[in-house]
Parts: sequence; structure tokens; C-alpha cells
Amino acid sequence: MRIEEKFKQLKKEGKKAFIAYIPFGFPKIGYTKDIILALQASGVDMIELGVPFSDPLADGPIIQKAASLALKQGADIEKLFITLEGIKKSLKIPLVIMTYYNPLFKFGIEKFFTKMQAVEVSGIIVVDLPHDESRNYIEKTRKFDLETVFFITPTTSKSRQEKIVKISQGFIYYISVTGITGPKSFTFTPLTSYVKDLKKITELPICVGFGVHTPLQVEKIRSFSDGVIVGSGIVEFIGKHFRQKNFLNKLKTYVNFLNGREYA
Repeated sequence: MRIEEKFKQLKKEGKKAFIAYIPFGFPKIGYTKDIILALQASGVDMIELGVPFSDPLADGPIIQKAASLALKQGADIEKLFITLEGIKKSLKIPLVIMTYYNPLFKFGIEKFFTKMQAVEVSGIIVVDLPHDESRNYIEKTRKFDLETVFFITPTTSKSRQEKIVKISQGFIYYISVTGITGPKSFTFTPLTSYVKDLKKITELPICVGFGVHTPLQVEKIRSFSDGVIVGSGIVEFIGKHFRQKNFLNKLKTYVNFLNGREYA
């Protein structure tokens, strides 16, 4: 399913998106498939799957630790696509690959996009690719019919915002606070205003992430945006509980807790 299609569906249903982030290969490569399908079963609307990278500048300690563990266990791009090939027929929600530019470039951009298309990945986020250096990248994503998600932050100038929304597809990833990922406290009043102003220049859905880790934050963010993205909280839960009996059911219960509903 394409990202655009999912948001149209949610709009018809009067709902806001809940997007879950997990790094590939954490806690073990063999767990990724089951975790993705468990997240889908828990009712998440979309999944961001991170490509582990040795120098993840935007990530906080929770995701850095998870990525480091995944890399030590041999998580790489080839294994990522093998995993996705194994679940593509079972996956009914959009999956977005989130990566830094270096792994993408080293693997080969066209080769990467060819494999994305083959396993029916919906879109891609390149964390450290500035919009003004993305022309070649954008041309290739269009060739492979991949939706391109870009970041906007509270410090992004109005002129840059206008350029970013023109090349973005799927949704805008609005970073709630400056800095790295991980649990944070933030003031909702300016955040509400930032998103409201951004909606004046784009019809794309705006989803808010970075620092979101409580049901109250999820609820409040949904009240003024089109969706919420939760990463570190889910990754931390996985790290603490994956060895336990009925781990996947516990993960579903936790995600539903964040999502403001009970898991039956």
C-alpha cells in the first residue's frame, strides 16, 4: 500500500496515523519479521524500518545502542531485503525505509531502489540528505515510483519549508524538537503553532516525531497533526522484553497502550 493511499483511508475513517519505527536486525535479525507483523497486528498504520549505521548522528542513545547491536550481529542491506521479501505478501500497511545517505550510496542508489520496488516498499527517508542536494536522488525515486519523505524542524526557515514541501511525497516528517531522538518533554503550544503554519503551505499530511514516548503525548500531537511517530519508546520496550515469554503479545499490548486503546 502506498503512503498516500493510507492517509486517504485514514481521512475517510476520521483517524490520525500511528507510525512505529524499529531498526532492522534488532534485537536479532530473525526477530525483525515477527516484530513487523506484530506491529501490523497491533493496528499501527505504517512502519519505518531503519537501516543500522555506525555513525547515526540524529539518533539518541536508545536507537544508537540498538543499531550497534544489529550491526554486530551482521545486519546489512542484503539481509534487510531478504527479510522484506519474506513478508511482502503478509504486509498490508505502508513500510518506509529510513536510512543515512552513506549506506545508500555504498550499496548503490539504483540497486537499492530496484530492491525496494521488488519487495514493495512504499517510501524512503534519508536522514542526512539536505533537500538542496537531493536532485539526483529525487529523479531516481520518481523513476522507481517511491515516495520521498523529508524532515522539517522548528528551525527550518520559511523559504526552505516551501522548497521541501514541493519535493516531498507521502507525508512531512515534522521533528518536534531540535536535537537527537529519544524521550523528551516538550511544550505543545509552539509545536501546535508550527504545524498549523506549515499546513498553510502544503496539503501533505504532517506527522510529528522525535521524543514521543507517552500516550498523552500521542493524543495531544494527533489533535493538531495528521499523525504521530514513535521510535525510541518501542525500541526500548523491545530491548527490555524480547527474551520474555509471549514477547510479541506484550509488544502489541504496549503499542496499543501508546496508541490509546486496549489490545484484545
